[in-house]
Amino acid sequence: MTAEVFEHPALSSAAAELAELRAAAGRLGVPDPVAALRHLDCAPASIRTSAAAVDTGALAVTSAQAEFRAGVERAENGGSTEAFGTWADTVDGQYAAAARAAAETAALGARIADRLDELATAAAAEVSALASAASAAATAVLAGDRSAEVVSEVSTACTAVVRAVSAKIASLPSLAAELEPLTAPAVELS
Repeated sequence: MTAEVFEHPALSSAAAELAELRAAAGRLGVPDPVAALRHLDCAPASIRTSAAAVDTGALAVTSAQAEFRAGVERAENGGSTEAFGTWADTVDGQYAAAARAAAETAALGARIADRLDELATAAAAEVSALASAASAAATAVLAGDRSAEVVSEVSTACTAVVRAVSAKIASLPSLAAELEPLTAPAVELS
């Protein structure tokens, strides 16, 4: 039996702990507890890396804005027209809005990565405990025991794994709602 590989290391570990329960479930035709974990797999480290890159971009925009503002002030002090000053203030505001949007996006990415990490880690711990509790019954099923007690225990454990994962997944819409503002342009360029 090959080890299941998940993006989240805690889920890979949990899948390994569920291997015997999974094999017993297969013999009984009950829900596959490892398959349930797939619905919660995620890569928080990748999300954090992306958020850090966006944050670095926000710093670059802030720096560019400062350089632009300094150039505008030099131009305005040199006798430029009022129209140039108005245009420059608009562009400066766009720089500021872009930098704020990038910083907010980076912070949101970090929050989402942390929340996904918490959910995956909590689910892994919960399903590992369920697998441990049903270990004797799973071993008995694999040895050929089809008594009502062991069959029920394996089936109940598999169903509990599916429910535990489903409960974690149920909290994901709140994360999706946080992403909604990112669907509109951060800055309308003039």
